[in-house]
Amino acid sequence: GDYSIFVQSWNEPNGGIHGYLGRFLQSGDATFQHIAVWTLLQLFESEDKALIGLIGKADDIIEHIRNIANRQVEAEPEFEEEDEGEVVNLAQRCLELLGQSMSKAHIEG
Repeated sequence: GDYSIFVQSWNEPNGGIHGYLGRFLQSGDATFQHIAVWTLLQLFESEDKALIGLIGKADDIIEHIRNIANRQVEAEPEFEEEDEGEVVNLAQRCLELLGQSMSKAHIEG
């Protein structure tokens, strides 16, 4: 697919995709965080080098993902914690994909 619209809209208008992801990730709301992390996974799976490069340089986004990925989830989840557990798993997957993409770019670059 063509992901150039995401690259063009990374910072504009109004903070662009970058701003949207940052706001949703730092919201503290598991649903918003889930939407942002899922969006990031889709963007990673695009394998668009320019887009993944922008994500990799977005220190604020990476920091939010790390914070979510490192969150402790209760052993016996109620409904709310169950959502949180899925967000944590998705965030961990994002970090895995980011690591693979960045090391691949480093090797190829």
